[in-house]
This record gives sequence, C-alpha cells and structure tokens, in this order.
Amino acid sequence: MNSSRYLIIFIFLGLFSQKSPAQSPLDSLQKALQNAKNDTNKVNILQKIGSMYRFSDVKKAQTYANQSLQLAEKLNYAKGIAFAYIELGISADIQGDYKKALSYYEKAEPIFLKIKLLRGQAIVLQNRGMLYYYQADYLKAQKNYLDALRISEQIKDKTAQAAILNNLGALFEDKKDYQSALRYFLAALKAKEALGKPAALSSTFNNIGNVYVALNQLDTAKIYLQKALEYAQKYDNKQSQAMALTNLGMVDAEQGKYENAIKNYEKALKIDSLLQSEEGIGVNLINIGHNLIKMKKYGEGIEKIQRGLKIVEKMDYKYHQQNALKFLAEGYAGLKDFEKSYQFQQKYIAIHDSIYTEESNRKINELQTLYETEKKDKQIAVQSLTIDNQRNTQYFLIALAVLLLVLGGVLWNRYRLKIKTNRLLDAKNRELAQLNATKDKLFAVVAHDLKNPLSAFRSITQSLSENMLSVSKAEIDYFIRQLNQSANQLFDLLQNLLNWAVSQIGKLPFQPENLDLKEIIAENLNLLKINAEAKNQQLTTTSNENIFIKADRQMIRTILRNLISNAIKFTPESGKINITYSKSDTYTQIKIQDTGIGLSAEDLKKLFNIEEDVSKVGDSPEKGTGLGLLLCKELVEKHNGKIWAESQINEGSTFIVQLPD
Repeated sequence: MNSSRYLIIFIFLGLFSQKSPAQSPLDSLQKALQNAKNDTNKVNILQKIGSMYRFSDVKKAQTYANQSLQLAEKLNYAKGIAFAYIELGISADIQGDYKKALSYYEKAEPIFLKIKLLRGQAIVLQNRGMLYYYQADYLKAQKNYLDALRISEQIKDKTAQAAILNNLGALFEDKKDYQSALRYFLAALKAKEALGKPAALSSTFNNIGNVYVALNQLDTAKIYLQKALEYAQKYDNKQSQAMALTNLGMVDAEQGKYENAIKNYEKALKIDSLLQSEEGIGVNLINIGHNLIKMKKYGEGIEKIQRGLKIVEKMDYKYHQQNALKFLAEGYAGLKDFEKSYQFQQKYIAIHDSIYTEESNRKINELQTLYETEKKDKQIAVQSLTIDNQRNTQYFLIALAVLLLVLGGVLWNRYRLKIKTNRLLDAKNRELAQLNATKDKLFAVVAHDLKNPLSAFRSITQSLSENMLSVSKAEIDYFIRQLNQSANQLFDLLQNLLNWAVSQIGKLPFQPENLDLKEIIAENLNLLKINAEAKNQQLTTTSNENIFIKADRQMIRTILRNLISNAIKFTPESGKINITYSKSDTYTQIKIQDTGIGLSAEDLKKLFNIEEDVSKVGDSPEKGTGLGLLLCKELVEKHNGKIWAESQINEGSTFIVQLPD
C-alpha cells in the first residue's frame, strides 16, 4: 500500500475557512488592521489574519506571526506573546521543520501555565502531540492528545475536541488499529457537523477514506475521498485538496491503475510545491516512485523515491521513511541488485520495528484505558452524592450480616480450609506435570530437530573443506541444495521454538485484522513450493474464492506454514497435498489433505498433546518433536478456534482448522 497522509487540524482562535467566496472576513480584518493602534487588539488582529493564510501562503502567515510577536513583546502582552509562538510553531510545522516548531511550543507552554490559560495549554499539548506523531513516537503523541482532550472537555471547547478526536484517529490508523481509528474519525465528523463548520469536514473525510483503503473497502473509500476533494475545493483549502488527490491516487494504485494514480499524485505534488509543504512533496515523490516501480520503470522510480526519502528523513517523519525504504528494496529487487535490495530491506525493518513495538502498543492501550477510567470515575463521583444518603442504613444491615457470617464461619472454616488445601495441592501437581512436559519437549527439540540439520551442516562443510580442489560442479550444486535444506529446517525450527516459548510465558502479541484467506494461502504455497518440488510432489489448492477472516496475520501464516510443511515432510515422493477452505454462517474451515502414510486411531490421540512423545508416532522415516503442532494448537485457540486431524493407515491425513466468524 502506498504512503498515506493525514490532515491534523490545528486549534487556534477557532477554525477558519481558508477563503470564503467574497473574502469578507479577511477584508474586514485588513481594514481593522489599518485603523488599529499599537495595542493588544492589533496583536490579536495580526494573529487572526496570519491564521487565515496558514494553508494558502505559509510565508505570509509567518510574517504576520512575527509582526504580532514583536508588538506583543513591546507591550509586554503575555497572552499575545504565547499565541504568537503558537502561530510560528504552526508555520514551521507546515514547512516540515518540526524541531523549530517544537521549540516555539515549548516557549509558549510556560507562559500559558503562568497566566493560567487552559485553552492555550490544550493547544500546546495538541500541537506538540502532532509533532511526536510525525516522528512515530506514538506513546508521547497519545499522552499529549489525551491531556489536551481532558482540558478541552473541562473548558467545553467542542471545536478543540473535534480536532483532537481527528488526531487520535490518525494515530491509531498509523498503528494499524483501524477499528479504533474509524471510531475516532466518525466521532470527529459528528462533532464538526454539530459545530456547523463545513470547511473543517474535508480533513476528516480524507482520514475516513484512508481507513477504508487500509481495510481494502475501496469503493467506500472513494466516496469519502471524493467528498474530501469537493469540500476542499469549495472552501479553497489547498492542503486538503492536495491530500484528497494523494489519497485518491492510493485508491487507483490499489486497483492497479498506476498511470491514473501518478496523475493524481502529480496534481497533489504541484499544490504541495506551491504551499511549500515538505511532507506533501516528500510523500508524493515516494508515491510516484513506487507506482513507476509497479510499472517496471525501476530506475526512474528509484530516483523519485530517493528524492522523497531525503525530504522525510530531514523532517524525521519515520512513518514515511519506512515506506520509502520498503519501496527502494522492491525497486532494486526488480533491477536484480539483490545486495542493495537487502540493505534497504534491513533499514526498513529497523525503522518499522521501532514504530510497531509490543511495549509501545501496551502503553498506548494503558493510556487509553486510564483516560476512559478517569472519565467514568468523574461520572461515579457525581452519582456518589445520591448514594451517600442511603449508605447509613446499609451499614447497619451489613454489620448484622457480617456478625451472622462470622458465627457461621467458625463452624465450617476448618472443613473449607481442608478442601482448599487439597485443591491447591492438585493444582500444583498439575502445574508440575505441565512444567515437566514442557521441559521434556524442549530437550527433545534440542536433541532431535536441532541436531539433525546441524549435523548435516557439519558433515557437508567438512567434506567441502577436505576435498575443495576435487569437488565437481554437480557435487557443489548438490551440497548447496543440502545446505539450503538444512538452513530452512533450522530457521523453521527456531521460529517455532521462539514463538512457542513466547506463548508459554503469555507474551505472544495478538493483533487481529481483516485478512484475505486466499492471499495468505497463496503466500504460503509459494513459500513452500520449492520443498514440494524437491520431492516431486503436487502442492495445490482447489478453492479460489476470496474469503475474509478476522485473524492475526502472523499467527495464521505460522499455522498454515507448519501444517503444509508437515504434509510435505510426511508425504512420500510424487505424493499430493491439497488445501481447501470454505465459509459457513458461523465459522471458516481450512483443510490440508495429503496422500501420506496416514496414522492409526491410537496415534491420532497423541497429536497436539505436550505430554506425548510424538517421535514414536507413525511409521514414516521422517520424525519430529511435534512442536509445530503444539504451536498451531495454541495459536488456533488464541482465535477461539479448533484444530484436529483425521487419518487412516495408508490413506493419508487431513488436518482441519476451524475459525469462528
């Protein structure tokens, strides 16, 4: 998916449309400025005029902000000085100079605290949150947004609340929590419509459209993005026009209409260049480059992306940096320059992992829970005033009940204690048995699965070392294939071992999303195709419909990879493995069917059981520890699903995964 952009609404002296048809507000302010004396009123007029130029002529907005700051400092007008810093920060933000923008907000904050202006404090928190958001520091961004939202709710500033809800939606969209993002964007849209400010709707239409693009609901996305463009053009909001064009380009790109996408990106790029919007210029160069790569114009595409990457790196906008690096890896792969492709892929992974960390997600959820809990606590505090009047009577009744319970408790306390002790001993015994089984399983993996591929590595490399000069090309080819096979076995084993170990301590992240099952299965078939070809096996799927499931992408990949890999392992030469899937009213079912040697009814009972030694199951010369099946069972159960096997001796096996809707 191409890079996406979000319009973050600034709150400062209300939300202004960029330019009404007759320009009456701006004209009246210009006339008022001509007649104003050098007093605090003139400071306010200068700032209002500057705010109206933010998205049409940022340099002019900056000039008015500097004029207001000079006059406010001359008058020692604290409120005017603080708001001048806000306007200068916004201008720097629009131009992509986040470091300078942050310094202006930091100057404004102590002034607002000193004069106890809550509205100003909320503006600093919100705008600072946006800067952290641009740099993918989502934890700091969310903390500032929620603090700003608390203040805005306290002072009943509906306009600010709408803007902050919009920004929180953008944050959760970047975190790929699309349901939370959609909830915030729709709340922001409702708030803006209630305020009667249609000029402010374009940004939220843009953001809602982006979410539907991410959810692959492209028709719905296009409806919202067309609305965004219509409102932006109607109220001459150049920044929103550029954004809507960029996002419409995303829809075209998702539909494979790369030339149409590039046209939209170029229109957006032209507007962003006029606005001197560094973010817009960088993002659209990256998007154009990616679409050129999709059209196999690799050299031209790479050049565009590298230009865009320099801009977003200068801004330290990590979300866009990761996209650019990923696309460069794709471009160099297209040129067969796999060394450079690998280098950019590694850089992409490093930035991507720094953005999407489990700890960051956990803390963000904790912050959100804390905010919602505080809100409920306030409601409870109001209700408690009524409850206090009933409490005295309740105390008497409770005391009487407690006395009766104590008297009765003396009679059966010893019996209850004995039952509790016995249950505790039973639980500890079961826990000990589970720990012993886990330990035995770990030793079995190390002793068996880890030993075999390492032994192969050792023997092959020793043979190559001792016979380096006499080894033929055919023998080298054979050895390389054997080394590759051992490396793949080691990688799969260590991946399963790591996931299984993480699941045992309850730290395996679970992030369900809407997934195309056909796409996930095709991905795994392509990954394991070489393994099947090595045994001259037919690896097929007879289902071809697009079925969407709510599941964790990485977990579903792991489940399918393990089951298909097992089928290949335990199916003899020239055998067949077929994958089918179907959907009912209540669940989706996946079947992996092979023509292997099959299992007896007794052996089937041993599968998916950590306490069983599955290395003794079946008559196949290829044995395993069963760790992959244990991991599959745990991952399926995390989805509240079921997994089982059906088999008969000499008639193959079928492994069935059932996931609830």
